[in-house]
Amino acid sequence: MIMTLFIVSILVALCISFLCSLLEATVLSLTPTQVADISSKRPMVGKIWHSFKTNIERPLTVILVINTAAHTIGASVAGAQFDKLFGNKWIMVFSLVFTFLMLQFTEILPKTIGVKYNRKLAGFIALPLNMSVQALTPLIRLIHWINRPFEGGKRSDKSIASADEIISLAALSRLSNQIDFHQERIIKGACRLAALTVRQVMIPVEQISFISASKTISQAVIAAHLDCHTRYPVREEEDPDRVVGYVNFKEMIYFMSTNPHDLSFRGIIRPVCFVSSDYSAADLMKMFVDQHIHIAIVQDENGKTLGMVALEDLVEELLGELEDEFDRLPRMFHALSGGVWMVGGGMRMTELSNQIQAPLSGSQETLSVWLSKKLGRIPQQGDIYKEGQMEFTVRRLRRGKPFEIAVRRLEN
Repeated sequence: MIMTLFIVSILVALCISFLCSLLEATVLSLTPTQVADISSKRPMVGKIWHSFKTNIERPLTVILVINTAAHTIGASVAGAQFDKLFGNKWIMVFSLVFTFLMLQFTEILPKTIGVKYNRKLAGFIALPLNMSVQALTPLIRLIHWINRPFEGGKRSDKSIASADEIISLAALSRLSNQIDFHQERIIKGACRLAALTVRQVMIPVEQISFISASKTISQAVIAAHLDCHTRYPVREEEDPDRVVGYVNFKEMIYFMSTNPHDLSFRGIIRPVCFVSSDYSAADLMKMFVDQHIHIAIVQDENGKTLGMVALEDLVEELLGELEDEFDRLPRMFHALSGGVWMVGGGMRMTELSNQIQAPLSGSQETLSVWLSKKLGRIPQQGDIYKEGQMEFTVRRLRRGKPFEIAVRRLEN
């Protein structure tokens, strides 16, 4: 009877501790990606695992309570029975052998198996572990109440932690050549977009190219031609807070060619979307896609226009800067008559100085950057700056940057 109790106590302690270590390793090593995969195939099991990962202290408390009880009771009973069978002189040998068995078969081996086969084991252990958690809920609450003074404040936002995990996983996938750099950038951009507000991605109102509703269609086309955009917000009486809609440059050209006697372009003004500055950039992207919207005007709670967001701005948050033929400032240099040159905003100042044979400040800066610094503000069409014998006139802009500049040599 004593020998039977001795053997049974050892086997029970080893088996229970083995299972507890297997459960613990599975719970801790299962990733959010694996939980999502389980949820797509087995929704009920996935829901259980999502609950475990959200409140991981609940399953861990149950596992550790059972494991500790098995260790303690098993060792005590087995030690007592061994003492009755063999006496005190062999107790040290028994302790060493029992410790080795517990380390090997209840710690190292089961945790190795749990980490290696966590995805397969998750489907089998979810329901039994969940039943154990439900049964020991009063004990979990008692332990939580005791530990409350030592647990600190609230945890950090879980969505941010999850986003960081996704970004890290994307970087790891790129390093293992499963995805390339551009795919990694898209994943990072999508995670970053979810944390941004409209205010952080909008074009400031000072850089918006408005068209006045009082202009004729020909005047509107000329104004649009000077700014090189596709869509232009339309405002009443030069007031940026009174935006009535937007027009498409292609429709303006078509309307002017098919209605040569109609001076007003109000008939082609489209309704525009208005959003608050604290609106989520990710939600705005979803709105753009679902409702086929391309631009939105950003306003504060008082209806004051703060800026504008285009679909291109949100896509750039995902893919990086997108440059069309007008975004990249030109480096053209055309000599006109009478000491006048038409110069692109992308031309280097050193190159311009050599071309016009006149000393100019600035070195490797582009003409656009140099002129913006000299003006000390966001340039406007028609702005003039003089340096030495040279006069610089802003002819065309692109998103607040001088796109085309007329350079003229002044007479002595």
